[in-house]
Amino acid sequence: MRRLAVPFLLAAVLTGCSSTEPGKPSATDSGTATPPTGTSAGTAPVDRPKAVDLKTIDPCALITPETKTALGLNVVDAGTPLPDYGEGSKRCNQSYVDRKYLGAVHTLLNGGVDRLKRTTGESKLTELKVAGYPAYLTQTDSPGSVGGCEIYVDTNDGQLLLVDTFGALGEQTATRDGACERGKALAGAVVTALAAK
Repeated sequence: MRRLAVPFLLAAVLTGCSSTEPGKPSATDSGTATPPTGTSAGTAPVDRPKAVDLKTIDPCALITPETKTALGLNVVDAGTPLPDYGEGSKRCNQSYVDRKYLGAVHTLLNGGVDRLKRTTGESKLTELKVAGYPAYLTQTDSPGSVGGCEIYVDTNDGQLLLVDTFGALGEQTATRDGACERGKALAGAVVTALAAK
């Protein structure tokens, strides 16, 4: 009988000290607490102007005619989304008037910053801000090209907007810095349009 009383007593004491806030005991059921919002890594609030659900966004719609002209874009067309970016992801392909660079804007719906850091490697990412949103830049290699620049923008928990710009295949006058310059400008324009949604 004594063996049964100890576990029940211990359970009663621990239940009385459960809480939804660390360091503040309460008698409420901690299983009904809702997780905090505004976190991408699940640990701290993310400083972004507002969270935007990318499931409802067409990335081509973020490139206005004014943006197309200002950035020297030639063609802006919907592309086939990459399966690795999650069910329902979307893609918009771009080419530049000078034909030296190509690009794409993708919605990534299957993981946020934590996944990016895990798959790309935190040491290969450079933090920056794009239109007030936290973002991460990484330079990439591409066979037959000078390589490119990927900018991942943290627009919502578990989602990223990817702006990928790279030198055209076989283009000898393109540079990786040129790809990053164009990528940053395009990211700034599409994220500004996104924040207005």
